[in-house]
Amino acid sequence: MQSVAFENLNRQKPASLKSENHYEPRRRDNLRRQAILTAVREWELTLPGQAQDIVTQLVAEQWAKEGGRGITVNKQNLYRYLKNETNSSKYMAYAMQLANSIIMAMPLEIAKKHGWRLDERTEEEKAAYERELVEREKQLVANAVKECCEAHQAKLLGAPLQKLEKEIREAAIALFSLLPSDTAGPLLASIGAVAPQFL
Repeated sequence: MQSVAFENLNRQKPASLKSENHYEPRRRDNLRRQAILTAVREWELTLPGQAQDIVTQLVAEQWAKEGGRGITVNKQNLYRYLKNETNSSKYMAYAMQLANSIIMAMPLEIAKKHGWRLDERTEEEKAAYERELVEREKQLVANAVKECCEAHQAKLLGAPLQKLEKEIREAAIALFSLLPSDTAGPLLASIGAVAPQFL
């Protein structure tokens, strides 16, 4: 019988046995779970009738939309995970996996009140922003008309050359401000290209 020497040259790190559905609870998760439970309780107060059933249905739909797997979202389980009365790390992990779905399913006002989804706008905020954009456009047009009128007036009244140049420059700047910033540069370059024809 012969003996064979063997050396393992495989230096790769062993792959993790945890899939992406596994969750390792952290200390601060308990505070987040309590905050989510408080927000869910506030959400229930805004709903008529069977509030817990409606909340569960909306969270389950959001969980499915996000492609969530491995957790059965029903009324009993959802509230068991959120309350976590036995301080179970398994329930804590489930609550943290469902946290994003719960936050996205709840009304924006409640989520914002608790510091979530702050970058999203309500319908009123979107409408106010649209009104502000329209008002800004109106002001830009009014300013361009005013500056062009002043340039015309300076020419017709025979203003000195310095005054005429100033009014034409202000009118051109006001007209360029009507354009999106990415198109103003090419237009200015094309005007510069044809400017020698006027001289």
